[in-house]
Amino acid sequence: MINTVISHYKILEKLGEGGMGVVYKAQDTTLDRMVALKFLPDHVAASEQDSTRFLQEARAAAALNHPNICTIHSIDNADGRSFIVMEFVDGQMLLEKKSSLPLKQAIDFGIQIAEGLAAAHEKGVVHRDIKPENIMVRRDGIVQVMDFGLAKLRGATRLTKEGSTVGTAGYMSPEQVQGLETDHRSDIFSLGVLLYEMMTGQLPFKGVHETAIAYEIVNVDSAPMSSIKPEIPPELDAIVLECLEKDPKERTQSASQVALDLKRYRRESSRSRASRITAARPVAVGAASSADRTIATEPSPTSRIGDRKTFTIIGIVAVVAIAAGFGIARFLGTPEQSLPPLRTSLESASGQRFDTDFGGNSVISPDGSSLAFVGVDSAGKRVLYVKPLAARTATALPGTQGAVYPFWSPDNRSIGFFASGKLKRVDISGNPPIDIAVASNGRGGTWNKDGIIVFAPDIGQKDLHQVSASGGTPTPVTNHDSTKAPRFPFFLPDGKHFLYVRMRLGAGGSPLRDDYQAYVGSLDGQSQVLSLRGVSNIMYASGYLVYLRQETLVAEAFDLGTFTLAGGPSPIDVMVNFWPARAKGDFSVSNNGILVYGTKTPGTQGEIAWSDREGRRTPILRANVQTAGTISSDGNRIAFDEIDNDQNNQDIWLYDLDRSVRTRFTFNFDFDLAPIWTPDGSAVLFSSSRGSRYEVFRKRVDGSRDEEPVASKPGNSIYVSDISPDGRFILLTEQSPTWGVSYAALDGDSSIIPIVDTKFNEGLAVFSPDGHWIAFQSEESGRSEVYVMPFRREGGKYQISNAGGEDPIWGKRGEIFFAGVNHLMSVKVDISGATPKFSIPQPLFAIGGETGISVNDVSQDGKRFLVSKSANAGVKNNLSLIVNWPKLVGVK
Repeated sequence: MINTVISHYKILEKLGEGGMGVVYKAQDTTLDRMVALKFLPDHVAASEQDSTRFLQEARAAAALNHPNICTIHSIDNADGRSFIVMEFVDGQMLLEKKSSLPLKQAIDFGIQIAEGLAAAHEKGVVHRDIKPENIMVRRDGIVQVMDFGLAKLRGATRLTKEGSTVGTAGYMSPEQVQGLETDHRSDIFSLGVLLYEMMTGQLPFKGVHETAIAYEIVNVDSAPMSSIKPEIPPELDAIVLECLEKDPKERTQSASQVALDLKRYRRESSRSRASRITAARPVAVGAASSADRTIATEPSPTSRIGDRKTFTIIGIVAVVAIAAGFGIARFLGTPEQSLPPLRTSLESASGQRFDTDFGGNSVISPDGSSLAFVGVDSAGKRVLYVKPLAARTATALPGTQGAVYPFWSPDNRSIGFFASGKLKRVDISGNPPIDIAVASNGRGGTWNKDGIIVFAPDIGQKDLHQVSASGGTPTPVTNHDSTKAPRFPFFLPDGKHFLYVRMRLGAGGSPLRDDYQAYVGSLDGQSQVLSLRGVSNIMYASGYLVYLRQETLVAEAFDLGTFTLAGGPSPIDVMVNFWPARAKGDFSVSNNGILVYGTKTPGTQGEIAWSDREGRRTPILRANVQTAGTISSDGNRIAFDEIDNDQNNQDIWLYDLDRSVRTRFTFNFDFDLAPIWTPDGSAVLFSSSRGSRYEVFRKRVDGSRDEEPVASKPGNSIYVSDISPDGRFILLTEQSPTWGVSYAALDGDSSIIPIVDTKFNEGLAVFSPDGHWIAFQSEESGRSEVYVMPFRREGGKYQISNAGGEDPIWGKRGEIFFAGVNHLMSVKVDISGATPKFSIPQPLFAIGGETGISVNDVSQDGKRFLVSKSANAGVKNNLSLIVNWPKLVGVK
């Protein structure tokens, strides 16, 4: 088309081409000016839908008149081809400039883009494809938003089919990725991505392919910009991170507000930094004492980070100032006693809790600068986060779902943790985790300066093992008999010796709580008993051992040369979170006098209830359901598992709905969980830790027979998830070390036969009412989704969830229910033909997150659900923090 004349426009050169159009530079021979002409590309010009969208762009943009939006002059037609006549912008695409932008210029560009979007949004126009290719920077520095080819006018006909995604990978909002309804807040999310990229040179969401990027956009919080470029101040971080909130309701609500925040920051950045960061003036550091106190701060105008899944820091400015001062003073040799001890607290955000289960999952870095913790988000997922104490926000580490018992590397750059039957490590820079060793049920690890990790690989393992932090074959590093299990090692400063505690085991390999013995071990295989019994895990710092004794956190002087204690224990705090069944206390210490710990939450009780399809609940009884509850086939009884907080074990209970009678069903001192009724209601199947691994047991309800094992596999833990309608087969979730789906015959041949066994985690399979199909969850797509496949027959596999799903329940009336993102979802199923048919998933009622609701089973008629509500649903929790804690116990 070059040098041709269309209407009264002479085509001079091709400027660019995208999915929605080809753009040429042209001379308007009538008005003697340069313009840009945009045509539909030939391969889509014949599409009625694309043509409609192309003209919609013209109508949308033509209604806009703003210096930061490319002007539309007219719409014309020649030779049967429609085109848009636009202002010719003499400059560069932002794509060509973004990697070399200084921070000041990035802020200026961001203000202009935000103001252009604000003008569009005021006219009811949503761009939906904000990216560097659609931003032009003129030679005079004016920035203009272009290409409203994906724009959606408020009230206009929806041009994208239900569930489709529109936008560009990496810049789309979570709602675009999931094919949900979008509004102007989707543009704000994309603007946040653009700001992040301009300021750091990196995208906040990364992946080797579009599916991986989409998964991160929906599920993974972006790292603070300051973690990539430390010179970026927290106020600017807060502005951008609020744009990147997953939930549109928690996101910055207008582009004009983004522009205002950036302008305010730009204005204030020319003043003294002290005038921008509000100090905690009510607290005089010199007057601090050992008494507990909560330090309030006045929020900066630009720090509206809402309910982001991170910390609400109480006293962050004062704590950071003192903590940073303490670290610098130590480095420079300034006497530590110049700093008084200070107590404060770290509060979780609304919709998220610090994971305090099983003795806690929070640990301070060796240099005291950052906290690693497992956070439970609004969907009930557990992910590993890192929170620099000097920053306002925490960063979720990709690939750490299900993490437990994190521990730091000595250089403060990496974290070890346990997940999916493996010991793993992850760099806090954001690289994906790597597997180090098999650890079916890891019980703590520690990492020395020579790159050696000592860890407890399993619940019944008699020895600790050592392995290179780079991976390899673990080897025993202790030499003990089989009557005790080691837990939670902790390296001493020499990097050769380590502390740990051993627990006496019962006959089946489960720990007994009445015998905890402390030891010092060595990499040469030697161990020495310490004069500490009945204590928790132990850590060392500042000349003291720190441990729990009867829920009291204490410190006791310790000689590193002789491994002896002196002076007796000094109490630090009481009612500290403790899990006796694992000898695990919820505390950690840094090398420079910072102590973080969790305290016990006041006892509350959960609830088991009926819920109708609209979410209206009718209480049944008070109980803290731990794993599952199920309804007997006659609908008269329920079975559920509950943890006994006094005895620290888990048992199965039965409840008679007609008589309102609750009966304890199992009495073993081990963990019994996930009960399943047999079809005739005569017995209950459950999983138990009575051996060295979990296995499946059966017990008759009338008590006429002893409990009997029905499925086990050496080396693997086995959990029952369902029984076939005819009672012949059971479905199993098998850990080997990733999770897989297996089955076994309930009577006769007890062989365990794999159904789905891949490198991904799969499990929680359930039978269809006719027993010919199963539904299960799998993470093969990068997130958990629900699938259906034939049972013991050839056939395909069908994905039935479309935006995440787990915990399927197959109702008797042709429906599959599963837990979606904060909602119970329903899919209608037709399996009468050769190929099953499924409806689009529909939400029923809110579950998970702050509701605390879990769906356990469904009634025969599909009209009501057995649900459980957790005791602390929606309740935020705190971690306590003490700066210079040794001063509380007498260190001078």
